[in-house]
Parts: sequence; C-alpha cells; structure tokens
Amino acid sequence: MVRSPHGARGADQGFSLIELVVAMVVLGTMAMAVIGVIMSSQAQGVTNRSRIAAANLAAREIDLVREEFGASKTGPVNLANAGYVVNPHPLSGGTAGQPLLIDGREYTVTRTAQWNIAGTGASACEGGSLVAYPTLGVTVSVTWPNMGSVQPVVSTASLAPDKNTGIPTTDSFIAAKVLDQNADPLVGIPVSATGAATTMGYTDASGCAVIRVSPAIAGTAYTIAVADSSYVDLSGTANPSKNSGVILQGQIYAGASFTVAQGGTVTIKIVRSDGQPLSDAQAAGSVVTLVASQYSGASGETQRTAAGVLTTIPNLWPTGYGGYFGSVAPTGGYAMQDLPPGGNITIEVPLEMASVLVTGLPSGTTNVLAVPTGTVPTTCGTGTSEPVSGAGATFLLMPAAYDFYAVGSMFACSPGPVNVALGSGDNEDIVWATTTIRIQGLAAGTVWIAEKQKSGLTSLTTCPTTVGAIAINIDGARTAPVAIPAGSWYVWQTNGAWNGTCTSYPDLISAFSAPYGTATSKTWGVTPPPTLYAAITMTNITSQRYLVLSTATTNGSCTATNVPTTGTKYTSTTRTSSNGQNLTVNNVPRPTTGTRTYYAYLWNNNGSNGSIGCTAVGTYIVGPGTATLTKPSGTTSVGP
Repeated sequence: MVRSPHGARGADQGFSLIELVVAMVVLGTMAMAVIGVIMSSQAQGVTNRSRIAAANLAAREIDLVREEFGASKTGPVNLANAGYVVNPHPLSGGTAGQPLLIDGREYTVTRTAQWNIAGTGASACEGGSLVAYPTLGVTVSVTWPNMGSVQPVVSTASLAPDKNTGIPTTDSFIAAKVLDQNADPLVGIPVSATGAATTMGYTDASGCAVIRVSPAIAGTAYTIAVADSSYVDLSGTANPSKNSGVILQGQIYAGASFTVAQGGTVTIKIVRSDGQPLSDAQAAGSVVTLVASQYSGASGETQRTAAGVLTTIPNLWPTGYGGYFGSVAPTGGYAMQDLPPGGNITIEVPLEMASVLVTGLPSGTTNVLAVPTGTVPTTCGTGTSEPVSGAGATFLLMPAAYDFYAVGSMFACSPGPVNVALGSGDNEDIVWATTTIRIQGLAAGTVWIAEKQKSGLTSLTTCPTTVGAIAINIDGARTAPVAIPAGSWYVWQTNGAWNGTCTSYPDLISAFSAPYGTATSKTWGVTPPPTLYAAITMTNITSQRYLVLSTATTNGSCTATNVPTTGTKYTSTTRTSSNGQNLTVNNVPRPTTGTRTYYAYLWNNNGSNGSIGCTAVGTYIVGPGTATLTKPSGTTSVGP
C-alpha cells in the first residue's frame, strides 16, 4: 500500500476538525444575514400595513368632519369650538374616546380644528389682519403602539363655510404660540382665554392655538394661560399666564407666546458621608440647596427645607440639577444630573455630621441634652442626649443651631448655652459657663437649696420635708459665691441637716431664679412675721349689704346689730348703695404656714331690699403669700 508523503490524508479521508468549524461559521453567518433580511421584510410589511390602516382612518375622519361641517349652520362653529379631540368617531362596536381596533392593533385618532383667521396657509401667531371669511383648518393625526421611528400619519383639510354660517364679524381672536424647551412647537396643548367667560383653544402643528372671543364694544382684557398643569415654565410655574390688554372687536391678538415643558421631579436624598444611617427625624427641618443650570431670576440656587431623608420637589423645568447640604456650596463642588421632561431623578446630598465636645459642666451632671434652637423641652426627654464621660459629653449632630441643657441626679433640666451654631465636621469645644449664688444678710445656720422641677413641688409654705435626695448644702454662699446649676431653686435655713429645725426662709419660700452664666445675689429676708394681711374683695353684690368674713360658720341668726360667730370676723366698713357694687375687707390676716379658710356672708341689717339676716356666699382660702383675692357673689370658693 502506498502512503501519502508526510502523513497527508488520502482523497477519501474527509474534512479536518478545523475545516469543519470554518464551514459552520460561514454557514451560520450566511443564515443570520438571510434571517435578518426576512425579519426586516416582515417588520416593514407590518409597518406598511399599519400605515395603510392609519391613512384610511385619517381619511375617514376627514370625511366625517366634512359631513358635520356642512350638515347644519352651526356645524363649522361646533367643530371649531371642539378644538382638540381624541377618537371622536369610533368604529362599529367601539366607544367614543377609546382607541380604534383594526386587526388586533389599537389606533389613536387625534383631531384639531381652528379658524384660519389670517388666511389659508398663514399662521395667526405671526399677526396680520383678520380676513373677512376665515376658513376652518382641520388636522388629523393617527398613531399606534410601538411605532419606533415611524412618523404618525397626518391629514389636513381647509373647509370654507357659507358666508351666513361662519363667525360673527364682531368676534376677535387670540393667537397664542406654545413651544417646548427646545423651541419646537407643541401640538394639542390647551390654551385658555379668560375675560367675562373662559374659552379654550388647542395648538396646531405649528404650536399655535387660535381662540375665538367675543369682546365688548369698548373692548375686553383677557388672561391667556397654558391650561395643561403638567407643563411648567422656566420658573417652575404650572399654567403660566399672560395678560392681553384690551382687545377690540374684529381684531387678532398675537402677543402671547409661551415656552413650557413637562415638569419633572427631583428627589433630594441626604446621606451621611461616613455611611451611617440617617433618620427622617434627624434630617427633617434641615436646609438643602437645589441648583438649576437654567433658571429665571438672579440665581439658580434655591434653599429648601428637608421633609426628612428624602425631599421631593415637583414641577421643575427640565435642565441640569445639583444640590448640597446647607446654604454654602462645598469647596469641592457638586455633581449635576439632567432632568428629562416629565422625568424623575434622585440627587444624593452628602452630609458630614457636626462633632462637638461640651465641657466645664455643672457638678453632678450625668447627661447633656441638645435640642434645635427655639425648641423648649417640657422635660429633658426630648432631643439628643449624650452621657458625660471624661472631660464632658461628645455629640454628633446635624449641622444646625442648638440649645443645651444639663441633667443630673440632683437637678432636672438646667439651661445652658443657647443658639450655638454647629457646622459640618469638628467644632470648637463648648465650655459651659458658671452660674453662682451669693446669700446676703444671713449670719448663722445652714443654708440648703433644692431644684424646683426635680423636687416636684409647685409651692411651699415652710421648709421642705421630702427633698433629702436632692438637697444641696450651699452654706458657703453666706460668705462667697457658690457654683450651682442654672434653674429655679427653693432655699431655706436649718439648724444643721437639710431636714433639721426650720430656722428661716426668704420671700415666703418662693423659688428664686438663677439664670445661666450669671452671678445671682440673694438678700435674705426675715422669716415671715406672724401677721401679714390680705385684701378680700367680692363683686356684684346686692344693694344694702355688708361683706362679712369669719373664720367659722355663723353661730345663731344674724340680727340688725350683730353677726353671731364662734370665730373671728372681719366686716367691710361700708355697705352697698345699689345692686352690682363691690366691697373689700382689708387687713385680713394671712397664715405663716398652710392655709386659712374665711367664710363669706352678705349681711342686711336694716331690712332694705330684703329681710334682715345673713346669706352665705362662699369661701376665701388664704395662704402665706396671698395679697389679694377676688370673687363674685355666690357660693364659689377662691384661693389661695
């Protein structure tokens, strides 16, 4: 057997693997090209069938319009007043306003009609004179789903009415031009004209809306507005409007033009630069700045108040937008994003939290509270609280202005620095100012104080007996200022321990105020003397009566000369001479501690305007601090 040289295969040995792969690639490429041609031909066939169907629908609509136009004298005016309509004439079995179904495909027929008031082929928006007999221009556009780059099928017609079926020669027309953000005409946009009434027109293929109006003989001024609220002007105003001035009869007003676009929405998202989560409660109320590359006015920067982590701003002009936290632009700049017409974008605004150390706190402080400036906490439970550790309390806060409060085991909510502006990043330490108290005019005994809010006591009549856990010895304040937390404090003197014998207390033991960062000096008054007086008044008393106050109920019947009582009584020096007068009893003793009840009576001692006797008219409750008490005649009680 003869072998081929160099191991070559014989003629009957077939293809190698490489040759087979090459052949398959060539065959696949040719098949793909053939399939592409077939698919393109099929797609073109579908498009052609759709365009033929659309053209037939457009021609059908034009024919139906011609029928309506000539069917009655009001036909032309009715068609013009309809302006812009969608699917006005359904196919058999269809519904007006719904797409027309042919071979399983839905078609939308849009029709606009308006008067050619400047002559056929001329745009009223370019001005000109009103022709004597305007024609009615009708444009029909047909679209269908998934058109891609295929243009809608458009048919037009110009219809001339009889001279006696047109429009009154006293009517006028407003021609308003509406363009989009690229200065291209917008089609089918409603435009309103409001004078004595509101009339509507719709823009045609050139973006011109012609509105027929009927001004008064002396003329009428109109407000012309884009009546589609989804469109905004450059300032973000929906339904932008312009005033026409006075329009006389038989005129064309072409002075209104609008550049509008579908408003978009920008969502500003605040994110922490350290990647940590941020709550809505933290972000709410912060200031963020939105920057527009196109704008009306002096600047494209507008400050917004954050609703939370996300702040949504609708009705914005489509342009580039960026943003940053606060009102000062970052030195490194910020990113911009393009907002498409009617679209939505989200702009992330990085935030660097404010870091600050609060130091120099009052003795006994366990926590420090930070609240936004202007927010007064009813308790120290609202706001951001941080514990005291080492040199003070460290905060990581939203950049803003804050008021600070100290909380301790012996005081509740001591006010501190206010309106402290904190910027992003590290801030200078906040050093708590010192508040001091100095007691004047007290030589001996031990002086104690208790913070009013922490004590839970609304008032005192003598030295307190329930504040052992929070009583602070400030006996040194008799000779030098002593540092205390700012706040409202009760102060008293004992013979030693806080609950020892109550020696004295100033000002009827009312709480004194020690404002933050101030040196308060208090002059010690004498312990309240046993006899201090109150003035007791009753209003609206019947004629011919004395006011009698007694420490006890009456004991027997009142006579013309006496009001029997087992207690001490105090009587007004005069009596009423007519109904509705007032009486006052002065020098009514008040107690040094506790309260004292005085029973009130109206005494008629001469029988005028009623029988001789006494009528009980309520009580007055007098305390150590009572100076005056007033109440109307009756059985009510008042005081202390």
